[in-house]
Amino acid sequence: MPSDAPVDLCSLAFTCSVDPLLFLDENGRILALNPAAERLAETPGAAARGRHVDEVLRPAPGLGALLEQALRDRAPRALPPELTLHLADERAVLAEGHLSPLVDPAGACAAVLLTLRDVTEQRRAEQAAREQGARLHAAIEALDVGFVIYDAEERLCFFNTAYRSLYPECAAAIQIGNRFEDVVREGCRNGIHLHSGLSEDEWFTARLADHRRPGDVYVRRFGDRWITIKSCRLGDGSFVGLRIDTTEMKEAELALERERQFIRLVLDTIPIIVTVKDRDGRMKLVSKGYAELYDTTPEGAVGKTISDLPPSHAELSVIGEMDREVLARMQRVSRVQPVSRPNGKVRWMSIIKVPLVEQDGTTHILAIGTDITAQREHEEHMAATIAELERQKEAIADQLAVIQRQQALIRALSTPILQVAEGVLAVPFIGALDGARADDVTSKLLDEVVRTGARFAIIDVTGIEGVDAATADHLVRIVRAIGLLGARGVLTGIGPAVAQSMCGLGVDLSGVTTHGNLRAGIEVCLRALRERR
Repeated sequence: MPSDAPVDLCSLAFTCSVDPLLFLDENGRILALNPAAERLAETPGAAARGRHVDEVLRPAPGLGALLEQALRDRAPRALPPELTLHLADERAVLAEGHLSPLVDPAGACAAVLLTLRDVTEQRRAEQAAREQGARLHAAIEALDVGFVIYDAEERLCFFNTAYRSLYPECAAAIQIGNRFEDVVREGCRNGIHLHSGLSEDEWFTARLADHRRPGDVYVRRFGDRWITIKSCRLGDGSFVGLRIDTTEMKEAELALERERQFIRLVLDTIPIIVTVKDRDGRMKLVSKGYAELYDTTPEGAVGKTISDLPPSHAELSVIGEMDREVLARMQRVSRVQPVSRPNGKVRWMSIIKVPLVEQDGTTHILAIGTDITAQREHEEHMAATIAELERQKEAIADQLAVIQRQQALIRALSTPILQVAEGVLAVPFIGALDGARADDVTSKLLDEVVRTGARFAIIDVTGIEGVDAATADHLVRIVRAIGLLGARGVLTGIGPAVAQSMCGLGVDLSGVTTHGNLRAGIEVCLRALRERR
């Protein structure tokens, strides 16, 4: 800035300020306003000067009382929070600011400076953030799995109800601000470690080690429950964890393991030999009797081929022939043949080989050998064993089929769109209807309207949990979207409570066909289709 060009910095600041500034007299009339204030009020300075500030900005509440206080006390006064300016163009602006008396050296008030700042978008963003946070909190609270956050110092920051319910022994210590150690010690005092087989100190140390090893997934026993624990460390050093009650799954797993061990016990106890080989002839399963026949162990035989064991060349030839026949015919093959033991003794065995095909098509060869001298007894044992194995296989297959059907049903029920008749679709809503669900249902419903050529789409709200403004808006948007495709949207299931709520909200249902229940809606749609024909 040239030194010979003095500038009135106060005037320059007043003119260039991005915040609206107004000079008022003691009666609240505008003496001057800067360009930012002109833009806010959409009123030129010449038109605004001399007019009362309440007339130009129309603040609610008015500024008269606050102006009197500022003038009386000769001190700045903050504007009321969330002050709303009702501007000439019908805009409503949220503002914050101050009234500051400008007192000259003689003590007289020359003017009052009104500073404003438009915080409309800021407040909207804050409200949106609060709503988003509330939705996130509600979603986490609705989870049936435990959710928890510990900070970098292992202090409890957040948890949902499911987390606390998983640890009743620790519930008293599950409080915001408590350290993880405090929670664990509370559980120890209430015997949470008693089923673990560890002492209190051992269990305490093990739990701390688990907690400080984020990223791992592990299953731990707490009292009579099994809980799967998954945690990860965030960039600030805090921990986010999930706790899933997998008691039923773990008990089923333990039951399967007990059954596997029982089957192993059966295989190792019954006086027959059993082997399972893959297509290359490598042992996948070997019974104790078979292993002892060749002076080895089941573990020592697994992974080997018959050529790694000491049968004679003649026996090898018969075994290889049977294996090839099983794979070629995919049928049962039986032989009676001598088996030479390493000590030179020969045992006559009745051997049956069958193909064993897994669900993925992998083929194995199951071989069963029985000492002929006890043939009937051995066959009865083996028949029982095979029946048990088949039963277990079928039971597991049935369980998997049930799970798959349930998964398919859950997917189908997420947005059920039913074709109740040719040209008529129905969508029964159950539970809450939020924006995300409304968008998803709208998209699928519109696709189905186009695909089926439907003339009517019935939106049944019988199962909706109350109607607020947002829900009503979603329903109206869905009906209008249906209309854009040339079909007619019909609302059914509007009960007295829902109807009263919609009236109270001022929902405009003009042009929307409504019926008290789904059946009535379907009958009207079918009658309309018949009349068109």
